[in-house]
Amino acid sequence: MELSKLKTMEEKELVSKAIQLDQEQKKVKKELDTVKAEIQARGLQVLEDRNIKYIKYYSPDGSAAVTDTQSLDVVNVDKLKKLLSRGVWKQNVTETTKTDYKYKPVLERVLKAIFTGDYTFEYSLEEFIDEHLSVNPDRKQKNLLLKKLKGDYAKDRDTLISVLGFENENEAPDFDVELYYIYKIMNGELIRAVLPEEFLDETIKDIKKCLIVDSKTSITIDYKKE
Repeated sequence: MELSKLKTMEEKELVSKAIQLDQEQKKVKKELDTVKAEIQARGLQVLEDRNIKYIKYYSPDGSAAVTDTQSLDVVNVDKLKKLLSRGVWKQNVTETTKTDYKYKPVLERVLKAIFTGDYTFEYSLEEFIDEHLSVNPDRKQKNLLLKKLKGDYAKDRDTLISVLGFENENEAPDFDVELYYIYKIMNGELIRAVLPEEFLDETIKDIKKCLIVDSKTSITIDYKKE
C-alpha cells in the first residue's frame, strides 16, 4: 500500500489494516511452514535411504536444500585432552574463562566424523576420482578436483558440476553417492593428519567414548530476490 494512501486513513482504518495484514502474514507463514515441512520430510527420507547428508531440489523458480547438520558435545574433556597431542589441543581448542571449550572447525569436524563413523581410509581422493567417479575427468579436470574438493556437500557439488563442464546443473548427475564418499575420504585424511598413526584405531575408539553428537535436519530455500 502506498504511503500517500496511508496518510489519508483514519486511525481505526489503520488498525484494521494492520490486523488484516498480520492475519494474512500468519496464514502465509503457516502455509509456508507446512510446505517446507513436506520438502524436509521427503529430503530426510532420501538422506536416510541413500546415507547422505545433503540433497537439493530444483524448480524453474529456484531451489530448496535439505541438510543434516550435527552439533558436538564433549562429555569427557580431560580424557579427550590426553588422547590428543598437546600441539593439536593447543592449536585447535580455546579454553575460555568459564572453562568452556571452543573447538576450531577442523578438530570439530574430526571429532564429529569419529563419533558418526563418517570417514574412510579405503581410498585416497585420487584413487576415488580415478576409479569411482561416475564421470571420467581428463588430467586437467582431475588436478582441479584434487585441489578444490574439500568434503563439503554443497560446495563440492558445485565444484564437480563446474569442473566437469556441465553448463546446466540440472543436466548433471546428482553425484550423491560420490559426494558422500568424498566427504568420508576427506574426513579420513583429516583424522590421519590430526591423530598419531600409531594405535590409530584404538585412539579413535577411545575418543568416540568422550563424545556426543546430535543431528538436526534443516531446509534452505533459495531464489532470485526482486
